[in-house]
Amino acid sequence: MKLFIEKILLFLLFLAIGGYFIFTLADGNSDPFYTRFTSPRQSSLVLGTSKAAQGVQPAVLNEVLGRNDIYNYAFTVAHSPYGPVYLRSIKNKLDPGTKDGVFIVTVDPYSIASRAENPEDSSNYRENNLALASVEDVNQDPNIKYLLYEYPYKYIYLITKKLNYVSNEKLHANGWYEVNISMKDKDHRDRVERKLQSYSKKLKDYKKSKLRLRYLEKTIRFLKQHGKVYLVRLPVSAPFLELEDQLDPNFDTKMRNLSKKFDIPYLVIKDSLYDFTDGNHLYKKSGYKVSQKIAEWIKDIQNR
Repeated sequence: MKLFIEKILLFLLFLAIGGYFIFTLADGNSDPFYTRFTSPRQSSLVLGTSKAAQGVQPAVLNEVLGRNDIYNYAFTVAHSPYGPVYLRSIKNKLDPGTKDGVFIVTVDPYSIASRAENPEDSSNYRENNLALASVEDVNQDPNIKYLLYEYPYKYIYLITKKLNYVSNEKLHANGWYEVNISMKDKDHRDRVERKLQSYSKKLKDYKKSKLRLRYLEKTIRFLKQHGKVYLVRLPVSAPFLELEDQLDPNFDTKMRNLSKKFDIPYLVIKDSLYDFTDGNHLYKKSGYKVSQKIAEWIKDIQNR
């Protein structure tokens, strides 16, 4: 019996060591979020949903602004609308000693809306059941808890992704989520149609939330203690802008009121000159241009 137990323990030890080794393979190729949970605390952040995750490129911002610390900590409209979960995670990610940070807070009507039956009840927000809620330590490498409970694929994927078996997407070390996707006319047109149908169908489920708006205010108030805050509305294609305006026709007025209340600048980018992978997310070349535009705007403000 003793020998049997020893063999079982030895087997479990080898299993644990093997599992840990596989976990150490996880990187920016593994999934859209993982390395944001393993990178160290940051001093300057890009915040928002997937539009910011894909559309705002820290390398461009850093180059124009002469910095090296801007980090993209945006996720998706499901994971990171403004609310208690995202604010707590931001606090866990930010270096508490930061005093001169740059914080680009991207906003749109979806980021302060909710699909919950009662949009003022945060206990029913869907992000409560996702990674930012369940994984509080967002600075641990490897992040065992994330890999055990939130990793969306089979673990063999950690190995195949490491070998670049799939390479259409990459989460960069600075937090930017790069998406390489066909922009051929038919592929692009089909993708836009599918996304537009999906968003149009879901529009009726979204409700404006005063509570989310208050948490956006709390987020701004917190960040102002650590540096300068810049409020930005990223562009979308015309059909998606129409949906956003249907959801909240007074959205820009609300943001301008926040801008005045907190004495922070607000940039609205509604140009239709950019390319979008699906009508809603900036294609990476256009993301480069938009990131330049944001950086030059910030630089101009700083030089006044």
